[in-house]
Amino acid sequence: MPQPAILSLACLTVASLSRIVAKADTVTYNWNVTWVWASPDGFGRPVIGINNQWPCPTLEASQGDTVVVNLGNQLGNQTTGLHFHGINQLQTPEMDGPSGVTQCAVPPNSSVTYQFTVDRPGTFWCECRQVKRSQ
Repeated sequence: MPQPAILSLACLTVASLSRIVAKADTVTYNWNVTWVWASPDGFGRPVIGINNQWPCPTLEASQGDTVVVNLGNQLGNQTTGLHFHGINQLQTPEMDGPSGVTQCAVPPNSSVTYQFTVDRPGTFWCECRQVKRSQ
């Protein structure tokens, strides 16, 4: 059985708008959180992946875009959640985990949709992790 606190990181890259007037888009990602075999530190073991891959995919959006992430938990034995580091989540604080603080964990074989507007350019991290169950 996989050990707790194994997480998977994805990158959110946000490009700034080069024009003053630009049409914002909706950027949609369909992610299934799964166990995959990987060696992030040189030792093979089950780790959390997205769409059966590790390292995890990159989200790409432009400033002003709406990002939609349809997240399905296919871990089978663990709850999970997605947490975005550095994204301001203006008017959508419930979209920015961590699980147990601003959102509930996603149970196995369940899904949730995250949706927020990107307010500034940059490169940010998001992480998907196991949620430890209390004893």
